Amino acid sequence: TIATAVAVPWALGDGRKMLLLLLRVALSLSLVGAGKYVIGSEVNAAAFEVYFEEDKGVLDLDRDCYPGKVCPPVIVMYGRQTGTIDVKNCYDGVLYTFINKGELEDGVVMQHEGGLYGAKGIPQYGVGQCFCYTDGMLLCG
Repeated sequence: TIATAVAVPWALGDGRKMLLLLLRVALSLSLVGAGKYVIGSEVNAAAFEVYFEEDKGVLDLDRDCYPGKVCPPVIVMYGRQTGTIDVKNCYDGVLYTFINKGELEDGVVMQHEGGLYGAKGIPQYGVGQCFCYTDGMLLCG
């Protein structure tokens, strides 16, 4: 069986051993790269850094990242953010991850604009997620 071949590769012929070894290497390489993101504020960043002044209380996922490009699913918030951050213009079916890398010890609360569909508290250096359901409904909680 496959389970026996994976556990005991020396029980197979030489050609099958090599194939199994190549399969293991390919699988391990694909798993290693699965969660790696380019971090920054460049056009190819998959984890986009958004700077917050103390008075910025809205995150527009359609406009607050790279000009002319929507925000990726991972947002790294840095600066002096605190309190509640209203999030607007999410894209249906996207699970957003928010990382609070702020300078202040206070955490933030992420919510759909107006707080209609729950809220997610994120401490300093913490991570929180919200899902964008149909019609741009950001579910946090």
